[in-house]
Amino acid sequence: MLQLDDLHVYYGNIQALDGVSLRVEEGELAAIVGSNGAGKSTTLMTISGVVWPKRGRVLIDGEDVTRFAPHKLVARGIAHCPEGRLIFGRLSVAENLTLGSYNRRDGRQIRADAERVYELFPRLLERRKQMAGTLSGGEQQMLAIGRALMSKPRLLMLDEPSLGLAPLLVERIFEVIDELHRQGVTILLVEQNAYQALRVADRAYVLETGRVRLSGSAAELIDNPEIQTAYLGG
Repeated sequence: MLQLDDLHVYYGNIQALDGVSLRVEEGELAAIVGSNGAGKSTTLMTISGVVWPKRGRVLIDGEDVTRFAPHKLVARGIAHCPEGRLIFGRLSVAENLTLGSYNRRDGRQIRADAERVYELFPRLLERRKQMAGTLSGGEQQMLAIGRALMSKPRLLMLDEPSLGLAPLLVERIFEVIDELHRQGVTILLVEQNAYQALRVADRAYVLETGRVRLSGSAAELIDNPEIQTAYLGG
């Protein structure tokens, strides 16, 4: 479904990605792990059209979408749940979810998908009329994921969904990610919590200073002594 081919991305004179190539198959959960500044978020922003590469290609189903505007990528089924959540704080939970479906016209299915989000995150149902800015950090993360799901994505990209959350909420977020994967949603997960990411992923890539340092099945990488030492505290 997704292929990145030799991406080179710069912020001014600073190179953020240096030849990143990776792929995600339909129905797969692929993870990108690495330390701060490795280029993980830049990779997702390049896929979603927020940043354009100086060189390289982004392919969706074999189509070159490297310089597509973000809204055109959303229309092709690409949803990006960004780091920091970026929910609309002065709108209610329900209104945030409605905005997630802005490019859809299938009213009955939109309502059904909203119910699905509330089933995944019952706390959002309890707070559906509450202003999103008054939610806790964990609830805002649930809302950000739910809003992304409302676009009915074929590829869901999650950027640091566990960042700043209490351990119990981290467990719940990863339970939902695993459940979405089992339901057939294709997921590209960026996560500093390497153990949690590798535990749920099929395939994983390790980024270091803008390059793919290691790649393989998540099971292989979680048993790799180098990964255990650098990222798993082994």
